[in-house]
Amino acid sequence: MFKGIRKILVGGEKEKEILDLIREHIEKLSEAAETLKIAIENNDPSLNYEICELERIGDVIRREIALRLYEGAFLPAVRAEFYRFSELVDESIDLIEDTSVYFSMMAGINPEIRDLCVRIAELNCKMVDYLYHAFDSLEKELDLTDKTIKLRAKEQEIDGLKREIHSKMVKIDIKSFWEGYILSNFLDNLVNISDKIEDAADVIQILNVSLR
Repeated sequence: MFKGIRKILVGGEKEKEILDLIREHIEKLSEAAETLKIAIENNDPSLNYEICELERIGDVIRREIALRLYEGAFLPAVRAEFYRFSELVDESIDLIEDTSVYFSMMAGINPEIRDLCVRIAELNCKMVDYLYHAFDSLEKELDLTDKTIKLRAKEQEIDGLKREIHSKMVKIDIKSFWEGYILSNFLDNLVNISDKIEDAADVIQILNVSLR
């Protein structure tokens, strides 16, 4: 059913426009993840403004992808998967923005867990890199295995860091309900970014099978 479909990926004008938009979308995700990492490293909540702007641009790109898809690019069988992928990229940027907002509400990250949070932010950036290369390999009909294995390994590493943070949090002195609430939401969102990126990688795997 899908024999020869990959030629459409590189040959059709509508399809090429969408692929370029998706790459741009992933690049905005990469910029947002990198900016969040820098903000946490330097304890600079002012970078929240840049992340919010990247989220706004990401929304515009997602809507443009949806419009181009519903104009008839790609076959219906894979069109929904491309849209799902763009949604997951956008949701990843949304999570980065939420993380940044909670970070901007904090007086700072407790030294007990600060380095662990920086490490998670770094791993999120690395996962976005792997996601970009996996998407690029999808178009070029290259093997995705190496990229997806590395991506999942980073996600598992983040899960381990999350457990380490939880073990340390019980020893942290929380002065008020709202301080604890903001810290908890910051950490949950920081960790959940990797889950969304992994979900997006799963869609690439589905597309890889569908386009054979």
